[in-house]
Amino acid sequence: MFQLPFNLQIYTLLFQIATGFYCLGLGCYLCKSDRFAIRVLTCGWLIHTLSQLSRCWRYEFFSLEGVFNASYFLPWCLATLILLLWQQKNAQHRITLSALIPLCALVLPVLIWPPACHHPNPFTPSWSAHLFFIFEGLSHGCFILSGWLAIQFLRRRLSVPLFNRYAVWGFIFYSITQLTGCVWTYLGWGGLFHWGTRHMHSAALWCCYCSYLHMAFIKGFDQRKKARFALVAATLAVVLFYALPMLPKQQRTAPPTQQQQNSALSTTNTTPHVEETR
Repeated sequence: MFQLPFNLQIYTLLFQIATGFYCLGLGCYLCKSDRFAIRVLTCGWLIHTLSQLSRCWRYEFFSLEGVFNASYFLPWCLATLILLLWQQKNAQHRITLSALIPLCALVLPVLIWPPACHHPNPFTPSWSAHLFFIFEGLSHGCFILSGWLAIQFLRRRLSVPLFNRYAVWGFIFYSITQLTGCVWTYLGWGGLFHWGTRHMHSAALWCCYCSYLHMAFIKGFDQRKKARFALVAATLAVVLFYALPMLPKQQRTAPPTQQQQNSALSTTNTTPHVEETR
């Protein structure tokens, strides 16, 4: 892999440049220069795409392990959704570009505290694993964009409930994520589900958005209440999958084995007792 000075990898440098473009685009939006902001955002997205592609060779051989790391792949998905929303004819461009705020909020912590990417193992290089991470990133991007558009709707800056569209698409992508996750779990560990923390968080988030879709059948549950629900659900997704993993984990010591207990017991029994002398 090509090494830059100070042991800086090319994909890291490209991500830093893309982050700079995203922040510059946000500055253009705040200065009410929308056309320049979308051009800067497009340049940042292209550089970010090159960064993601270059991660295929981060282990000095072709592998998709580093491409779908959530800390880098989720901002790329969110930037893609913003660009797609901008291309829609009925989109309110000022509200679309306001989504640069959560995008910069995602990339700046990664720039300051770079996450550690796991190394390839026999369980991950499979089509089901790659599909799992692709649809998970897309669904989380839709959830975050839905929550942000819900804020704009509650502030009456958005007249059309666009947040509902992205909540529905996020639920569809997340349902595909659950199916591909079951296939991946079955092929790798011989079961369809594991009672782990990540699996429980994933099931809780899916049930949350499933209940959101069914709220449409409740009488009196208007668009503003749906917007509040979408905002809470998006906050839940961010907390469970991006805030909690950043907290320092408490190191757990493994309990002593039976051999270690027997060894300690035999050492205690063979130690001579020293009488106290007065």
